[in-house]
This record gives sequence, structure tokens and C-alpha cells, in this order.
Amino acid sequence: MNIRRFVAADMRTALQMVRDAHGPDAVILSNRRTDEGVEIVAASNYDEACLQRALEAQPRAAVEAPVAAPPERPLAPAERWLRDLAPPAAPAGPAAPASALDVADEFDGPAFAELLARTRPPVAPIPEPVPEPPAPPAPVLAAVPTPPVPASDGELARMRDELAQMRGMIEREMARLTDERLRGSPVRAQAMELLEDYGFDAGITRDVVLQIPADTPAHRARGLMLGLISRKLPICPVDPLHEAGVIALVGPTGAGKTTTIAKLAALYASQYQPRDVALVTTDTARIGGREQLHSYGRQLGIAVHEADSEASLLQLLQKLQDYRLVLVDTAGLSQRDRALAGQLNWLRAARQVRTLLVLPANTHFADLDEVVRRFEHARPQGVVLTKLDETSRLGSALSVVVDHQLPLTWTTDGQRIPEDLSRANAAHLVLRLEDLRRDADKPMASEHSAPDHSHAVA
Repeated sequence: MNIRRFVAADMRTALQMVRDAHGPDAVILSNRRTDEGVEIVAASNYDEACLQRALEAQPRAAVEAPVAAPPERPLAPAERWLRDLAPPAAPAGPAAPASALDVADEFDGPAFAELLARTRPPVAPIPEPVPEPPAPPAPVLAAVPTPPVPASDGELARMRDELAQMRGMIEREMARLTDERLRGSPVRAQAMELLEDYGFDAGITRDVVLQIPADTPAHRARGLMLGLISRKLPICPVDPLHEAGVIALVGPTGAGKTTTIAKLAALYASQYQPRDVALVTTDTARIGGREQLHSYGRQLGIAVHEADSEASLLQLLQKLQDYRLVLVDTAGLSQRDRALAGQLNWLRAARQVRTLLVLPANTHFADLDEVVRRFEHARPQGVVLTKLDETSRLGSALSVVVDHQLPLTWTTDGQRIPEDLSRANAAHLVLRLEDLRRDADKPMASEHSAPDHSHAVA
């Protein structure tokens, strides 16, 4: 093994010197920076096994008894240089390791290995690995029982019914607690009683009363309540008659569709010309269904046409496309009649038709809510509220309109054509609440008496 020391100005030059002297198989033993630049100690023909044997013989030599030291032989220059580099031995404890790789001149392998063994600290024997205790077994998770799968649709239906009943019980209990809290304020309690007398739904009643401050003066409570109701009412901003086109009225039996169409036709004919209006009826199967509209047409001087199928309705609308306004009167069918779906499909097939739902104001809240849900297939774009003069609880119809957010277009409160037709107005409707409630308790008025509006709050 040949070990040499190389000194150069930088690392690149020093490595090139090592490669030139020892070839590509040179082994770098150490490197450091000095005042002269960079110092590298490299070896060729490096025998690691020789060094390992010398290190293994070191512990055995330390255990044996000391023997008489042989007479010292003269040290070679490299050995003297290596001895000078080693730190002095400490008085106690193991000697600190010396740098055995920084040498300068060439020397034979055995002498260097012997010197390296003397300068290295004794190698402590490697303790045998202590076996680790076995890990505790992982806890076994109990299997989660799988809920039984319903065996039939009947079980699913029963489960849905039970959930619906539970939900209803919770909603009723929450509503009861809310009502008790609201009735703790005299002003709110009075507002709740008024809204219930007007026929409003319990949900809208709570929403309105919650917005009334508990410390509101009694004389201002009613006006504030009516203002909150009027802001909830959806009103159609544009009169559908101004847009004209094809308008179809749908609704349950006895809602007043035919009479309302006659009022709309008379109002439009008074503003323009009767020849600008055409009437269409699809109520051809019911006895006397078409005759009423024909009678109105003769009185108004407006042509009336009939359609008994989807194809005939489409052809008729194509024929009447030159008219500015076409009003379609649909058959009066119950909201639970199976023929209703077919009638509504006729209107959906004619894409240019705008649909308005006719709701009678003298019907209970639950029944009106069902009507709206059944006629959703027709996609109504507004509501005509009829028969306001026949109810004392207008709040039921207004609650349905608010719940479904259907914009109000017109209201009717009598049989006169077209005098009893008016555009929907939120302020006017809320003021009619008290009028209609009081009119129900009054005796029948004479024909020429005028209604008293002196108590209305603006």
C-alpha cells in the first residue's frame, strides 16, 4: 500500500495530482485546508483487510499481560511525523484517537498498520441484541351489526310514515313553544289573534309577529302588522294584458275562470277593439261548458273558438296568431281528476301560451295549497284571486300565495263585467282584510249602499 500527501492551491488541482500519481483507483484518506491551500492524503493499492486485522488484534493485545518491551528501533521519518501529530496521552481514561492518515512519505504496509493500531482506541465488543418483548395483541373490534334491510316497499312506506309523524310532532312542539313565547308580549299576542281571525297560516303568523318589537305601542301595532304583510305579498309588476299574446286560465271547478276571461276580454276590448281579441274554450265535454263562453262572446262581439284535442288546439292557435290577445278557457276539472294531466299537457305543448292559475279566495288554506301543488305541472306564471266578496278570511288565500311565491296579477270581487276586475295591489289587499271580516258580521246591505272604508289604516 502506497500513501502519499498532496498539497495544491485548490481542490481541483489536488485531485488532478492524485489521479496522475495513483491512477483512477486511488483512495482519498483525508483532506483539509492549510495555509498552503488544500491538503489531500491518498493511497494506492489500499488493503483494508490488513487494517481490519490490525484493529482486531488490538483488544486481544490489551488483555494479555505486559511483556518486556523490546529495544526500540530507530523510527522512520514518516513514523516520527505521525507520532508528532498524535495528541499526548491523558493520565486517565482511554487515549484520544490520533489522525493516522496524514502522512508524508512512502513506507511499507505492515509498519503503517502497526502504527495505526497503536493510535486507534480499543474497539468495544458489540453487545448482543436484547430480544424485545412480544407486542401485545391488537384489540379485536366488535363487528357493528348491520341494520336489517326492509323486505318490501310496504316496510319502506311504513318507515317514511313514522318519520313524517315524528317530524310533524317536533314541528308542532316547536311551534307551540314559539307561540307561548310570543304571547308573553301583549302587543304580539294581540297581533297573533288578529292574524288568526284573518285566516293566515300559523307559519306566516309567527314570521310576521316575530318582526313586531315587543315594546311597540298598541296603537301602532296593527299598522305595523299590515305593513309587514304587504311586503310579503308577491305582486306581478307588469300587467299581462299589456304584453298580450296567448293567455290560458287554469284552475279547479267553480273557481270563476270563464267569468274572469269575459272580464279580461271586455277590459281589453274597451282599450283597443273587439276584433283584436279571440276566445278559445277547451271545455267541450262538460254539458253547458261551452255555452257560457259563447254567450259572453256574443254580448261582447268577440269570436269564440273550440278545441277538443291537443292537435286541434295547436292548429287553432296557429290560425289565431294575428290576434293581439287570445284568451284560453280550460275545462273546469277537480285537482284530483285524472283527466287534469292531459288537459295541462295541451297547454305545455303550445310553448307560446302563458298560464295563470285562478284561485277562489273563499276556499280553505289546505284545499288551496293542494290546488297549487296539483297545477304545478302547468307552470303557472301568476295567480288571479277571485271571489274576494265571498270570504271573511282572505288570509288563507294570501298565505298560499306567499308560501308558493306566485305573483298576484288580478283580483275579482263580484260578477259585474268588467267593473269587478282590478289589478292586484298589496296595500289594497291588506286593507281589505278587516273590511271583509267585518262585512261577514253585518246584515245584508241594500243595493245602493256603499262600503265604509273609514276605519282602514293607510
